[in-house]
Amino acid sequence: MKPHRIFTSLAFAIAIFSNCKGVRNISSSGEAIENIGTFWETKNNRQIPSVVIPEKAWFHDSIGITQMCGFNTFETDTGKTITLKTYGYRFVDLKRKWVYEYPVFSDTAQIKRKYRYTDTTILVGGWKFDYRKPSPSDSVVMLSDTTINDITFKQCKTSYVFNDVRWQGMGLFRCDRKKTNFQMDAALSNEVGCPLVFFKSSLMTDPRSSFSTEIKFISNNLPDSVIRVFAAWKKNESTYPIQ
Repeated sequence: MKPHRIFTSLAFAIAIFSNCKGVRNISSSGEAIENIGTFWETKNNRQIPSVVIPEKAWFHDSIGITQMCGFNTFETDTGKTITLKTYGYRFVDLKRKWVYEYPVFSDTAQIKRKYRYTDTTILVGGWKFDYRKPSPSDSVVMLSDTTINDITFKQCKTSYVFNDVRWQGMGLFRCDRKKTNFQMDAALSNEVGCPLVFFKSSLMTDPRSSFSTEIKFISNNLPDSVIRVFAAWKKNESTYPIQ
């Protein structure tokens, strides 16, 4: 057996949402999403997902929490097995630019790591709440609107060069979510006037393999189980400030 460990910036683990009564001194207004990354491969002239990695992320009062996950691939002579793995959660204070990392999503979790971040800090894994790097696209062509599951999307096709290789992409924008804190490309979203919520890219010369990422909106209200985590981890900022 030949193990290969691959970590990606997109990942999934299920956070438990409950209706338990608890924290009432903090507003439940916020955002919860899944950011779904998919690796596609072509079989029998059809593109099918080979690896799907959904991760959850939450935003509340200038604070973001995201899962950080990856996957392990084990290859044998008869095939391969892929398992998803959560390796932590990142608590991001966007005002202070402080980061706290935790091993589990719990109000009793112990801090694993803490540090400041800047615009050039490389955050491995999870949703990048402060990521503002513009799209490398040198060509953006708007297409006609499309409707998926009764939701109308603006769409575009793009072209760009990465590592001296030409890539092509297709993006979808949701204009009914203009006030969201979650968008894939701030510059491109601002240019279109709606947040980019889906993007799929592939090599221009060989589109048989591709990668897509999609924002799936879950709720604008956070349950008590999530609010308790925000409250506890905010308290840890005061107890264990970053010097």
